[in-house]
Amino acid sequence: MEEEYSKKQQLINQINNNKSTTTNAATALFTRRRLISRRLSGEELTTTKNNKIKINNEEEEGRGEEYLINNKLINNFNNLNNNISTSAPQTPRDGIIEGFQKRNSPLRSSLRKHRVDANGKQQRSPSGRKTVSFCSSQNAENKRLLVSNVADCFALMQAGTELIKLRTNVRQFRRIFSLDADMAYIRWTPSNKKPHKARISIDSIKEVRVGWNSELLRLTEPIVSPEINEECAFSIIHGDEHECLDLIALNASDANIWQVKEFLQLEGGMLVGSLYSSPANLRERWLSSSFKEIDQDIKGYISEKSAVRLIHSLNNRLLISRIKQKVKEASNLNETQKGRIDETHFIDVYKDLATRPEIYFLMVRYANKDYLNINDLQLFLETEQGLSGITTQFCEDLIDQCEPSNEARELNIMTVDGFSNFLHSQTNSVFDPLHLNVCQNMEKPFSNYFISTSFNTYLVEDQLRGPSSLDGYTSALKRNCRYIELDVWEPDDGGGDEPVLFNGGTLTSKLSLGPVLDLINEMAFERTRYPLFIRLELHLHSIDWQHKLLNLLEVKLGSRLYRPLNDSTDWSKELPTPKKFLNKIILSGPYYEGNAPIGEVEEEDESSELLLLTENNLQNEQTQKTKKRLMPLLREIRDLIAPFAIFGRINECGDLNKYSPSHNIISISESDCIRLAHSQPNFLFTSPPSLSSQENINLNSSNSLRLIRVFPSPQRIDSSNLNPQEFWNFGCQFVALNYQTPGLMMDLQEGKFLANGSCGYVLKPSIMIEENSSTSTELINNGTINNLEQSKKLISSLNQHQSLNNSNNLRSTQQILHLKVLSGQQLPRPRASTAKGDTGLDPFVVLEVFGVPADCAEERTKTVRSSDDDNCFNPTFDESFQFSVSVPELAFNSFFGVR
Repeated sequence: MEEEYSKKQQLINQINNNKSTTTNAATALFTRRRLISRRLSGEELTTTKNNKIKINNEEEEGRGEEYLINNKLINNFNNLNNNISTSAPQTPRDGIIEGFQKRNSPLRSSLRKHRVDANGKQQRSPSGRKTVSFCSSQNAENKRLLVSNVADCFALMQAGTELIKLRTNVRQFRRIFSLDADMAYIRWTPSNKKPHKARISIDSIKEVRVGWNSELLRLTEPIVSPEINEECAFSIIHGDEHECLDLIALNASDANIWQVKEFLQLEGGMLVGSLYSSPANLRERWLSSSFKEIDQDIKGYISEKSAVRLIHSLNNRLLISRIKQKVKEASNLNETQKGRIDETHFIDVYKDLATRPEIYFLMVRYANKDYLNINDLQLFLETEQGLSGITTQFCEDLIDQCEPSNEARELNIMTVDGFSNFLHSQTNSVFDPLHLNVCQNMEKPFSNYFISTSFNTYLVEDQLRGPSSLDGYTSALKRNCRYIELDVWEPDDGGGDEPVLFNGGTLTSKLSLGPVLDLINEMAFERTRYPLFIRLELHLHSIDWQHKLLNLLEVKLGSRLYRPLNDSTDWSKELPTPKKFLNKIILSGPYYEGNAPIGEVEEEDESSELLLLTENNLQNEQTQKTKKRLMPLLREIRDLIAPFAIFGRINECGDLNKYSPSHNIISISESDCIRLAHSQPNFLFTSPPSLSSQENINLNSSNSLRLIRVFPSPQRIDSSNLNPQEFWNFGCQFVALNYQTPGLMMDLQEGKFLANGSCGYVLKPSIMIEENSSTSTELINNGTINNLEQSKKLISSLNQHQSLNNSNNLRSTQQILHLKVLSGQQLPRPRASTAKGDTGLDPFVVLEVFGVPADCAEERTKTVRSSDDDNCFNPTFDESFQFSVSVPELAFNSFFGVR
């Protein structure tokens, strides 16, 4: 007995010696609001996960942007900053580590169907998932700050926690539960029972169940406070009779501390010693070694500047301004050595900054120690991330990639720093690795794709006075825009010997055409092989200037320019596809019939409406249409226009009749498009009247031969952007945006076209392009899905189309998207904020769904009050949300946080 007591006492001392507190694990960030959106694609919606991804688009020291991302839209974010986090499964990226396969049926689904009982009421979907969550209450925050290792968990358990103890008849009693000093029993007080009855021995515990999993807890769920969620409830199964002790914590932080036992190994009536501390203290030794590499003179200290550089080199996700602040505070603790940091203070500062308790708790729940071994990591990947086929070699490769400690790598161990690196790595990105490369069928007609499109590409500011610049083309082509514009004008007298680009009739500057064509030829296919459309809006009334234009096009674009006369394909009988025009530049422009050397065409001038509107104080756009002028067109230029890319312009539905079937890119302003889409629902999907009935059948299978280009209203003189989602819902292929204007609409654009390898082409969902899907397509693209009943009408129509290739589209119920926001770090300030420096505000997170009208929704978390520094820079939310999604193929989910 004395020997056993001695061992227990040594264990207690070891825990106390290893105990350390975390006062602040957050860093600050000041930047504009940004949004990462993602396209929900059918069953792929089930593969969300808890991941943190950071993006740094700022050049200033210590500044960056952060994002909370759900699924399917992030690519090439290697040097990124910290973010908001969610929880659910995901697959690693292809090409990084081999040897795994995605589950055919994911372990857990974040997309669940409504379950309805006999009374027609929605039932709660059972949850068997393990999650780590924290409450945003102030008390929970104070307790969370005390946890930086396993020893802290048990110190808090020994100190006691107030829990709600349940008894029959759903009676609730508040009791203080604590772990004995010798760690042999869990006790609760006050109690009418004798002391030896009001306790549970550790060695009698069989299981700890998390959530509303017992009969008593399920009866209690409807009557508890709405602030108490499922993560607060747990049951301790103990004794030979498997008795059930049902408990509810007042917040998720307290519950997490006690639920750690779900993963404990029990041995001989006491907890296994390896649980309380890392035997080798790998993290401390790694930090000590890093410190000594800088302290080569063995002085025992380094300068503040060196400490800042070292900490940032060990964890570049930390904000430099916060590192400087913490290093300065540590330096001031020693009045005799101000400006210097010794090894102990260096290690404390690093742990203070780099340890995020929510990540640490997540690691501990899958391990029985302060690190993950191969088996623990495999359990995490399979259980939390929903992966299958995880091998030992796969886990070893992950450790080699992410673990910073050489010693830990040799032992095949992942410390909390390596685990954090993994969660922030490309390997763990929420973006579907399938879409890192082109993965969609590229042999469909152009009309079956959404195509990335810019408006007035040469402009880099507003539409009236802004400069015209090569930067506009550089920015668009770097983002894989596949439809750019050239507004070609004759220069002023003495203005040069090349045509110029500018927004006609405005004060925008002029840009020579030659350098623009050089840039296009150089960058057109740097990042994607798929065809680039160039819209030629010509204002060259002089044939001499048209000859100069012709020469520039042929010389500058060379072999990349598609020349219809060299193509024997009869495009009146065959539909063009992206794959048939790899590495080709396709000219879109006016056309005239016949073989005359010079013909007449209508002069396209969208900027003239802008000029007229500004001259008339922005009077009603519909009453101020300009008259079209005729201009000559050189046959050689006409012969460079692709026969499937001849453009026209409509304002009224009847305008379609004046265009022959060869007019395949029809331009329409956003306001006209919305008006016609609602007044003439089929105008976007009507096959050209001159085609035969057999051709009509073929065209219906691809929605339409025509391509629709929607451009911003002339009233948008500030270069603001239309909402592209609305026109994607209509089925419009080319939705033109001002790439120079950042914000929500450009975020949607970039999110949309990150899919399919960022090639600039995204295949429309099958419900918009498959045969017999006209009813559902009409519902979507009319914009008529604006309430639940019409959503049900859509779903009903989908079920009637048995010819759809993808059976996943045949859904009998709405889909429910479940999301959980755990925590945030370094959230940007709101745009209207006037706060300076790192002054704290009250952070919150906004969640939005964009899609068909019935699916559009917005929710936001509770605001975390910045009662202390850590609340401001490292807030915890622990809130769950759900959204109804009727057409996930067209839906986006977005997150942004502000403070």
